[in-house]
Amino acid sequence: MKFSRKFLLPILAASLCLLNQCTPQQFPDNETVASSAFLPVSKNPRYATAGLIEISQVDPSIKIDLQYTRPTPHCPTPLYPNKFPALLRPETALRLKHANELVSQHGMRLLVWDAYRPPSAQWKLFITSGRNDKFVANPKHAPSQHSCGTAVDVTLAYPNGVPVAMPTGFDSFKPEAASNHINTDPIIRNNLKILQSAMSKAGFYSLPAEWWHYIDMHYKNYPKTIPLSALSYQHP
Repeated sequence: MKFSRKFLLPILAASLCLLNQCTPQQFPDNETVASSAFLPVSKNPRYATAGLIEISQVDPSIKIDLQYTRPTPHCPTPLYPNKFPALLRPETALRLKHANELVSQHGMRLLVWDAYRPPSAQWKLFITSGRNDKFVANPKHAPSQHSCGTAVDVTLAYPNGVPVAMPTGFDSFKPEAASNHINTDPIIRNNLKILQSAMSKAGFYSLPAEWWHYIDMHYKNYPKTIPLSALSYQHP
């Protein structure tokens, strides 16, 4: 019996999918998730309505240590309450999970320093950091991707949670903080290479001035900022 190409192509495509054990959440590097119907949904109704999800719900092995729950070099008072959640857009959270799987191959895991940042906190940070829009986005000119839930500040840690050696600490304005700076320490260079490779393969790109700052390559799918009020949190 002869089959036309019209009927053979769908059959072949279905067969290949079965052979590769395709599932809705297994998407190729740097490609968008095909449908929002396959994205994880937050267990918290308010987060779900706001279009966000806790990173720990998507991948509990990612360590969370939000730096702005305490004073930092450029913000003398905390931006967030002590138990503020680490949130991202569901699609971005899935990409971060993929990056964590990649760094786990090197005996490490991701350590998140910051994720969703309310617009009100972004404005406060811009002011306290000296209005330097090279390092901190001016929310009056353009929204920070942190406030859209599509950016994450991340480093590497050992399985026990201890951070690995990296070029600088969080929120450093030093030249060594640049993504393309070549560090003299080979261990630091290798650690940064592992992080950059994993994040890139998972669908993120880095901010030139900050080695720890990564943006979802599909951030344009989520152009709107999310106010703090959408999470039922009071301004700190």
